[in-house]
Amino acid sequence: MKKIYLARHGQTDANNSLTFQGHIDNHLNSKGLLQAKKIVDYFTNHNLPKIYTSDLIRTVETARPTAEIHNSEIVKIPALKEISFGEWEGLTYDEIKAKWPKDIETFFKKPAAVKISGGESFSEVQNRAWEAFKEIVQEYDDESDIFIVSHGGTVRTILCAVMNLDLNEMWKISIDNGGISCILQLENRCWIKNINDTNFLK
Repeated sequence: MKKIYLARHGQTDANNSLTFQGHIDNHLNSKGLLQAKKIVDYFTNHNLPKIYTSDLIRTVETARPTAEIHNSEIVKIPALKEISFGEWEGLTYDEIKAKWPKDIETFFKKPAAVKISGGESFSEVQNRAWEAFKEIVQEYDDESDIFIVSHGGTVRTILCAVMNLDLNEMWKISIDNGGISCILQLENRCWIKNINDTNFLK
C-alpha cells in the first residue's frame, strides 16, 4: 500500500511569536532548521525520488536536508501553501483579537464559517490542497512512500478530508512544527496510521 507522509514545516520566528504568517515567505529559525535535520533520520529506510512542498521557503527548507540525503527532487506545489490570512497576515494573535475580536473567536470556534478579509476560507484551502494531494498520490504505485511538506492549517484540512471530518473540528487535531502524519492508501481508500508524530524530534 502507499504510505503518504504529511509534515508541517519546521518552526519560524512567526510561529514562536504567535504571528499569523499565512503567505508571508518566512525562513525557518534555528530550531526549525534543527527540526528539518532531524526529519532526515525519520526517512532513513525510505525511497523518496521526489519530495513535495508548497512554494513557500519554510517548507522547502524543511524538505532540503532529506532531499539532499536521498538525492530527491523538490517539487513545489502552490496549492499546498498555507491559508491566506489577508489583513491578518503579519499580525500577532493579540493584535488581531484587539481589532477583530468576534472574527478571531469564530476562527477558532467555527473555522469553517470564517473568510478572512482579503484572504481565504478553510473550505477554499481544503479544496485546493485536497486536489493537489490526490494528484500527487495517483502518480505512484501501491508500494510507494510519498513525502509532502505543507503547513499547519493545510495539513489539518487534508486530514479532515481523509476522515470525512467537518472543518469546524479541525482545531481538535494537533499539528506541531516538524510533526509528521502518515496516511495509508490502497485501491483509492485512505485511512490514518498516525497523526503528528514528533517523537523523533526529541
